[in-house]
Amino acid sequence: MSVRPGEWQSSPGIEGQTCHTIVIVKVHESHDPRFAWVYGHGPECSWSTADCTAPWCFEVLVSVDVLPAAGQRP
Repeated sequence: MSVRPGEWQSSPGIEGQTCHTIVIVKVHESHDPRFAWVYGHGPECSWSTADCTAPWCFEVLVSVDVLPAAGQRP
């Protein structure tokens, strides 16, 4: 999924200012019904030279309005 500035937060109340592509691993509800926690990786983790062994590299709050477009729901 792709998120643009204003569609995600790095933590509650801290709005994201950049665009990101996230390969989703998990989605969980948050305390704010407008956002869900999204856990995932950047596309670079799938490169053949990548050595990512983390369960996820991104842990961000994403607007629930963006999730249906990505086929995800908390």
